[in-house]
Amino acid sequence: LAAAAAAQCSAISAAGKLRSVLRAPGAVVCPGVHDALSTKVFAEAGAQVLFLSGFGASACRGEPDAGIITRVEMEDVARQCVRAAGGVPLIVDGDTGFGGASNLRRTIRGFAQAGAAAVSIEDQAFPKRCTFAAGTGVRVVDREAAVARVRAALRARDESRDAGNDVLVIARTDCRAALGLDEAIARCAAFEALGADIVYAENLQGKDEYAKLRDEISSSHLMLAQLQHDGMLSPADVASLGFDLSLVGVTALQAYIATLQKAATSLVETGTAPNLAPFDEVKRV
Repeated sequence: LAAAAAAQCSAISAAGKLRSVLRAPGAVVCPGVHDALSTKVFAEAGAQVLFLSGFGASACRGEPDAGIITRVEMEDVARQCVRAAGGVPLIVDGDTGFGGASNLRRTIRGFAQAGAAAVSIEDQAFPKRCTFAAGTGVRVVDREAAVARVRAALRARDESRDAGNDVLVIARTDCRAALGLDEAIARCAAFEALGADIVYAENLQGKDEYAKLRDEISSSHLMLAQLQHDGMLSPADVASLGFDLSLVGVTALQAYIATLQKAATSLVETGTAPNLAPFDEVKRV
């Protein structure tokens, strides 16, 4: 019986595991990761779902989050992270799809084949920028083009499923800062009407705006993203607003940089660095 249960568990797709997470009560914390090592550390810590951040993956290559990393590079990182996740479902940042409709469809199919549980697609114009950094400087395509982009992603999702690679699509709008809340809500509603599995409006301003978005979405799941800061919404706050995933996308990267900077300064100045993981633990991980 134990062997049969294990076989059944292993047969559940990453997308299927993510659906189970989404159906559970409350809001699940979704840490961002940037490489296989950070993925393994968070998976071992008990994360139920992880998000491969394009910002983080770009940073690990010494590049800004400005559309420089390619689909092939991101797919390679995704494949490594899926292996490191040990069965924890991984959402992959698909940016704008890495080109036109044909490129976008290849992005969804490729990430699904790599083992992604879901792929996020956003409505920025190329080259994209991090919305938290760019603010009102973010450029987005018009609503018609955004809807067409999501429609192509959903077509690729269905093609992937037909090929045996189950995957979910997260339809994301980054238009809040440039075009306002009403347009962000209208785009999310349009994405839901197309059949997006999860919808996501980046950088809404406060609980009232998130509540207004929730009131307009009835069937798709919702994700809320934050930078870590004093006064940020707790998982309980996120759940009370009716959202299913609480994404904290770059906390791991922030921790990595802060720790490495301290170690680097100490090592250069004194020849040693404090508070290190034992080498046996490094080998184990």
